[in-house]
Amino acid sequence: MHRLTATFQFALPNELRVKRLPEDSLRYAATVDGFEVTVDLLRNGGAKIMMSGERLEIRAARELKVSVSREENSAPPHIVGNGKGGRDVTERRVWLEKLEPDYVAVALKVVNRVIRFFKYEMKTPHLREYEIRDAGFRNPVWIDEGGNRLAPGVIRLSSRMLRPPGTELLGEKDFTAGEDAKLSNVLQNDITVETHREFLSDAQNSILERKWKRAILEMAIACEVAVKQAFFAKASAAGAAFEYLEDKRRVSVRVIELMDGAAKLAFGSSFKDDDNSAYEQVDYLFRARNKVAHRGEMIYRDRNDVVQQVDRATLEKWWTSVAALMKWIGERQTH
Repeated sequence: MHRLTATFQFALPNELRVKRLPEDSLRYAATVDGFEVTVDLLRNGGAKIMMSGERLEIRAARELKVSVSREENSAPPHIVGNGKGGRDVTERRVWLEKLEPDYVAVALKVVNRVIRFFKYEMKTPHLREYEIRDAGFRNPVWIDEGGNRLAPGVIRLSSRMLRPPGTELLGEKDFTAGEDAKLSNVLQNDITVETHREFLSDAQNSILERKWKRAILEMAIACEVAVKQAFFAKASAAGAAFEYLEDKRRVSVRVIELMDGAAKLAFGSSFKDDDNSAYEQVDYLFRARNKVAHRGEMIYRDRNDVVQQVDRATLEKWWTSVAALMKWIGERQTH
């Protein structure tokens, strides 16, 4: 058996506050999926805070180093000469490429466990979980059982691919010459961001980060805020009455009802009549929201009373329908 170690190093999305003695080790060990793993928090923040009368110091850890080790059945192949004064690295490259996915998978799992600990237990803000395509998982440092660094025979360059146009973009737009005047105007006058647009932006991030339960809640909140603000603006008599009754807990209006019957009275048309397909999908979104809020499950019952699971394709469909609702509301607010 031959011990092999792959070491990965990551720049953290946000610094971690570490309060320790200067000589304290920040190395942690675990066994994960048959691999021995060590994690090092690297205190490389320049500034520090000293506690009065103590040797403890608060420093920033801005990088994470993860080493993943396992016993392999064979030794790393030697790099041999190619007979032309160079080196033939093919055999070692192929050998490492077969093993690397297992090491990367464990590193990804461990790194995200660390991220979740600091995000939810230590309340560190602005942390995000890593994806396997992040640059930190490219080109690990390979070490053999003798502690010698192994040349992998290949260096991988990483670059995020642009996603093609379509629903997967979740409304993301291409910046074209047609937007130049808008950007210039914003530079001069700033931009107003309504509350529902903030929630939609958060939902977009949640979908891309595969936090789908959160995305369902955020999309539903965006719809509720936009619809109720359209119907019950504070400047209107209806808005003042609604706010009074709501404060007295005397009123509870379902958003889906506002988009249909109430809309006909207020605007002379309803979202259900104007875009029945999108209306139905928004209805499903709120059904799923209730399941997430009450039971923590990503399911809903469709119009045939069949239980449906929510997946990425479902969220993309709902995103398109929510966008249609926002456009419909905007058109009525301008008339």
